[in-house]
Amino acid sequence: MSLLSTPAIVLGGIRLGEADRLVTFFTANHGKLKGVAKGARRMKNRFGASLEPFTHCKLILFEKGGDKLGRINQCDIAHSFQSLREDWNSIERASRMVDLITQLTPDGEVNQDIFALLLQGLSLLEEKKDPALSMMLFINRLIIYCGYQPRWDACMKCHLVFKGGTETALYFSPSAGGTFCAQCRNHSGALIPMSQATRAFLDALQKMDYVKSHRLRPSLAMQKECAVIFKNTLSYITGKSTQRFAKTPAPPLESVS
Repeated sequence: MSLLSTPAIVLGGIRLGEADRLVTFFTANHGKLKGVAKGARRMKNRFGASLEPFTHCKLILFEKGGDKLGRINQCDIAHSFQSLREDWNSIERASRMVDLITQLTPDGEVNQDIFALLLQGLSLLEEKKDPALSMMLFINRLIIYCGYQPRWDACMKCHLVFKGGTETALYFSPSAGGTFCAQCRNHSGALIPMSQATRAFLDALQKMDYVKSHRLRPSLAMQKECAVIFKNTLSYITGKSTQRFAKTPAPPLESVS
């Protein structure tokens, strides 16, 4: 039996038996993992509110050799993100963040960039400065950290380097992971029309600090183009219909109270 101690964020969970709960975490030191919280559904239990959705906590978990599910021994709250559970719009966006990470990350694969991204993303949602922009920037950075970094600076086929305002028509290919000029648009995969302004915006995002990128103010037209690009990119990565990403999913975890 081994003892794991790591910062973690609650992704979701389900009922298990009459009194227990199976909880999924994304951790800083062990990636995504699941653990059983014995007695967590009883009125009086030692976990309190630490297993609520989106909670940033210090997790202590026992693992048995050959057993995929560990036993949660202790879960201490570092930051509850309680305000995100008090507003439906915040619940929707935060739920989408954890839902995407659940889908895009394999169990047990350490990715400290994604852990930091989720923590920063939830914090920025809590500040409520520009939730829609924050959600878009989160998805963009998550795609990059999952290893699908699109190319925005040059055509994927002829390698023409794009310079602001010189290309009248551009197209993005989710399957190729990059942009095509008008002359090379006969790519076999699906192509999404995009403006030069959107391409330049997305290219700049890849080179900026995630938190500082929230200072940018893309136009509504650019945000709509980005939404289509990200939706189709997520569909290609996961192999699921674009309708899966058209709406925000329901909250991932019922209250433990």
